[in-house]
Amino acid sequence: MENYFPTPVNKKYRLLAAAYLGIVPGFSLENTNIPGYDDLYQFFEYNRLRAELSLESKEYPDLTATLIVDNETYYRENPGSLINKTSIYRAYFEYRGASHYWVIGKQRIPLGVGRFWNPIDVFNPIDIEAIEPGERPGTDTIRYEYAMGSLSNVDVNVAQGKGAIRIKGYLEFVDVALVAEWDEDENLDIIGWELEGELAATGIELRSEGGSFHNRKSGQRHTELIVGAEYGFVNSLLLTGEYHYTDVPRKDEFGISASFQPTMLWSCSLMNVTETDDGSGFVSPVLEYSLSDEMTLSAGAFLYYGNENSIYGPNPGRLYVRWFVHF
Repeated sequence: MENYFPTPVNKKYRLLAAAYLGIVPGFSLENTNIPGYDDLYQFFEYNRLRAELSLESKEYPDLTATLIVDNETYYRENPGSLINKTSIYRAYFEYRGASHYWVIGKQRIPLGVGRFWNPIDVFNPIDIEAIEPGERPGTDTIRYEYAMGSLSNVDVNVAQGKGAIRIKGYLEFVDVALVAEWDEDENLDIIGWELEGELAATGIELRSEGGSFHNRKSGQRHTELIVGAEYGFVNSLLLTGEYHYTDVPRKDEFGISASFQPTMLWSCSLMNVTETDDGSGFVSPVLEYSLSDEMTLSAGAFLYYGNENSIYGPNPGRLYVRWFVHF
């Protein structure tokens, strides 16, 4: 939600800009503060102040520009370090036409359909162990999408040392996409897929993504994929499950989550990820309360289990509180 300069002076400026330049600016501000204890049970505090500026043209409504700037402060109790930095989270120009779509700049590339993992995303994949998995670093990219029909399109993404070409369409009851990618940083060429659709009008959403990964240096290939399902009940209970497989190095993981909103102001969720071969994993409960329309307070944890030679264990875990406000 954006606040378009609500003060009288700024409102007057906005109207003048719209009248003479045909440009309508929008501005929003939000702050996120996360104190807690990390995997060594040392206190930390992270604070992010985010400002977003958008520009729209009345004369050219298909063109927009967006700039999102973060000021981040991170404090760690031991060794008593304090880091403060200002960076660009997103900065891009966007054109939305009837058949052509362009985005140029630092942006989030929407690849993959996974909720826990998305192996074919070489730009900014999900971090399942992050407190805020929705925070995905942007990539300086030129993105072009062409709508071949109402339910099919082709898109091309080109970044420094990375790229992807995807052809996507709707077949009967499922969205199907074929993806070709290259990653110079990891010396990989990838041929992959995306599948997403409903199971026989049951309300159960099924999804899958994965591919064949070719290492240019070694010449070896490996396969990585996910298969997932999701179902929402009328009482707001949402169940999600996902299986993640990699053959080199061997990894079999299964993730499941349940989220529920018992009242209008309270919501809770529980996630569990388990590596089936070594038995290690973690549990992440989250409880959230809506203080107002623009403010939320949540508390959560990452509780790990497993032995010293396992993927996820041993790990003391993390505890945190997250306060979010939108101005």
